Amino acid sequence: MKKYIVYSLLPLLIVACRKEDNPKIPALTKVPVMKLVAVAGSDGSIDVANNPANFKANFDVSMLFPEDTPPQKVDVVVRKNGAGTVKLVKADVSTYPTNVQVTGQQLIDWFGPIVLNDFFDFAVDVYTGGQKLEAFPATGVQYSGGTVNIPGSSPRLRYGAICKYDPTIYKGTFVVVQDDWLDTNPGDEILFTQIDATHFSYTYPSVLNPVPIVVAINTATNAATINKQVIGSIWNYGDPTLTQPTAKTTGPNNFVAPCDKTITLSIDYGIGGVNGGTFGGGPYLFKLRKQ
Repeated sequence: MKKYIVYSLLPLLIVACRKEDNPKIPALTKVPVMKLVAVAGSDGSIDVANNPANFKANFDVSMLFPEDTPPQKVDVVVRKNGAGTVKLVKADVSTYPTNVQVTGQQLIDWFGPIVLNDFFDFAVDVYTGGQKLEAFPATGVQYSGGTVNIPGSSPRLRYGAICKYDPTIYKGTFVVVQDDWLDTNPGDEILFTQIDATHFSYTYPSVLNPVPIVVAINTATNAATINKQVIGSIWNYGDPTLTQPTAKTTGPNNFVAPCDKTITLSIDYGIGGVNGGTFGGGPYLFKLRKQ
């Protein structure tokens, strides 16, 4: 392929500016950057399968840069599902860090019943220089929206309503709902074996000398992951070159749904061990439901 280099010659434009030609620049207000950080070990989500009223948000409100001049005060506020009414959680916070705790029952009292996939955003209204800068203004964007890109910044804290992972569900017999790899059929049974509170395993039937496939669960998000691993000695397809079969999950469509007792995996299959290649056309959906 030939390479082409294109040169662009732009005329040099010189403009003489006068002070009176420029619009008047408004006075700028310096606003400290606030951050909300969940307390380690506290609830990271709302479990809709185990009485959402039992949820407790526990987080600290502080300044990203403690050496900055603090605001006169901040009000901690919360909004449901990214729109609608904003509720006051804690008013007149003026020392940092300040701990804030909110229960699921309070959220229910403010916003009504909590159902699967609801979410709640906590942030602060900042009072400084005689102004109130709202976290969730009726029009426009959050005053500190751009600060989310500052390393260590977290001007907004979100808690989502999920059906939390229960390791007791993901053991025993599951039935295939869908297998796009086509080596099992709907209704076929697969045995899940619990390894620990966040891992279980199963074997896939179309390999010789099967090795248990280990599935890891992120209990905060219900995401499921299979790290690339060898799952047997050879694919059982009659081709002697298809040795060291592998499996790994790919993409975001990998999760457990404990309320439905299902798991959905998007799997790339391959050969040649963990350093080998994968077959084309994937990933292949593999969905199962507990019997």
